[in-house]
Amino acid sequence: MTIKVYKPENPILKKYIECFYILEQTSEESYTTYFTFPSIYTIVTASEKTETLATKDRIITRYCQYNPIETNLVSNFNEPVLVSYEGLINEVTTYFKPLGINAFIPNDLRDYSEGSFPDFNPYEDYKETMAAILSIKDPHEKIRAIELYWLSKFRPFEDTLLTQVLAEMFDTNNINQSMTKLSYTTGRSRTTINKHFDQHICKTPSQFKKIIRFRAAIQSQLDDKNGVGLSYSVDYFDQSHMIRDFKKLTGFTPKVFFSKTTTLEKDLIKWMFI
Repeated sequence: MTIKVYKPENPILKKYIECFYILEQTSEESYTTYFTFPSIYTIVTASEKTETLATKDRIITRYCQYNPIETNLVSNFNEPVLVSYEGLINEVTTYFKPLGINAFIPNDLRDYSEGSFPDFNPYEDYKETMAAILSIKDPHEKIRAIELYWLSKFRPFEDTLLTQVLAEMFDTNNINQSMTKLSYTTGRSRTTINKHFDQHICKTPSQFKKIIRFRAAIQSQLDDKNGVGLSYSVDYFDQSHMIRDFKKLTGFTPKVFFSKTTTLEKDLIKWMFI
């Protein structure tokens, strides 16, 4: 399996999209399996001639010559998922930043996110366009085509409350701020904040905060130049808190997680191959 990540070039898309990636697997490669972990991104995938079987903790994508195009969305998984690719795979994926996808869909994100790995078809021309994009051989042309498509669907979107809440959450000085304090800071009730998260992010604020802390701990460890192996504990109250969260989000202790995880493309993607 090969994977190549591309940052958006258009200045409008840079605000809403973290990256694209192209994933390819030849027919000679029987299968690839890895664990992926909870993310703050909304992930939209299109694949050519595949069928996918999905449960709460397992996704299997297989080559299927009778299914021209498969398009899916991932926004609400909060535990590790085992992903398998079997046979010939041609896939393109868009990683939308938190709130980002809402500027490219006609309805609330919640309307598209039911199920473990829901079919995603927000526009009448969506699947047909994705099939055409997947048929493009040159990867740079493929990425240019998907950028043009998302730009054609762009519409201004703003949720002032969520923008304020996310700014508070991403502030490293507030990483352990309680929801009660966050409610006081924003001047909005916890019920209102929860409703906005459910509509446009498909996670609870508590789930989102936990993933931010988890991802910050991963990056802290990756950035540890001295190799002391302790930097991942910096954002947790104590060691037991850290171990509990890591087991919940990855199924592994921090020590095992960091010994097995593979980072791809400048640390943008973190998977554990098995």
